[in-house]
Amino acid sequence: MKTKEQVTTEFLAELKNLLTKYDATIDAEDHFQGYPECGEDVKMTVTIPSKYAFNSDMLQEWTEIDLGRHFGP
Repeated sequence: MKTKEQVTTEFLAELKNLLTKYDATIDAEDHFQGYPECGEDVKMTVTIPSKYAFNSDMLQEWTEIDLGRHFGP
């Protein structure tokens, strides 16, 4: 049986590898600050930057993936 510490370590290592592969970041923020329902509209977003070749040809478009509040299978 794996301990929660082992599972956490493995998960974070795989997540870090995936983020590194795509040069991506994950952000979680309140999109409508100042409204009474603050905290209910927190969204997670993955941002992947554009990539260009030496000759300035675009290899990959800038991408933003909205994960919403919860993401899972």
